[in-house]
Amino acid sequence: PKIHRKGDYGNLFPSASLKYKISPNLDAQLGFSSTIRRPTFRDVAGVWVINDDNLTVSAPNTSLKPETSRNLAARLAYYFEPVGLLGINFYQNSVKDLLQSSDLTAEEFGYTDSDLAGYTFVSTTNVPGRVQIRGMELEYSQSLSFLPRPLKGLSVRASYTRNYAEIRRPSMSPHTASSGLSYSGGRFNASLNGKWSDNVPTNEAGNNYVRHRTSLDASGGFRLTPRYSLFASARNLTNAAYITMQTRAGSPPMWSAYQVWGTTWTCGVKGVF
Repeated sequence: PKIHRKGDYGNLFPSASLKYKISPNLDAQLGFSSTIRRPTFRDVAGVWVINDDNLTVSAPNTSLKPETSRNLAARLAYYFEPVGLLGINFYQNSVKDLLQSSDLTAEEFGYTDSDLAGYTFVSTTNVPGRVQIRGMELEYSQSLSFLPRPLKGLSVRASYTRNYAEIRRPSMSPHTASSGLSYSGGRFNASLNGKWSDNVPTNEAGNNYVRHRTSLDASGGFRLTPRYSLFASARNLTNAAYITMQTRAGSPPMWSAYQVWGTTWTCGVKGVF
């Protein structure tokens, strides 16, 4: 027979921010916010995927709860001529019921039948209690308009980010650095951007990770008329590989995957109406 169910809930997400001008060129900012992230439908009510070769089962978790977070942020920014910025940013997220993919035994997952007793169950779970995630970023950008022509159209930027969590977070790089050089003059514009990321773990145990990697991207454009322009961009100019490493007790790290995607080129005509 049909079953009629009814439910409701309410959440309050307060936030506040404060900005104080210490001097004409120096600003300080403080911010607080509270947020929620709900699990995806696939994580809660997806289908089981059984891999008999790797002895794994990807399964949903019907008891997942959403994660909530209290976030603090602080920023100190110094502005200088010509069009320059030097800043430092700090943040801290206190996350309750953090959503995290986990490798579980059949018993830990709650599966009691014997047919999959030796399989590893991969499912999303909630981390008990609160987890602190912290980060810091240094940033710099400046227009080089004080240079003689034709170099006065140059601009530079650079940043460094440090992330830290109380537990290992897959896909979170502990160190990231990026820089860029752009030019705009007349009808022409171009940019060159580089990014370096440290070893990025791919699981909670930390025995699998994507090795540190440096990539280089470029883009450019030319304005034909006030309405139409040409553009082109290239991603991963140096064809940097994605190398996944695996560590085992008593042995040095070794490759488990070596992926080369090549350089991706995009070009076209853009119109403004």
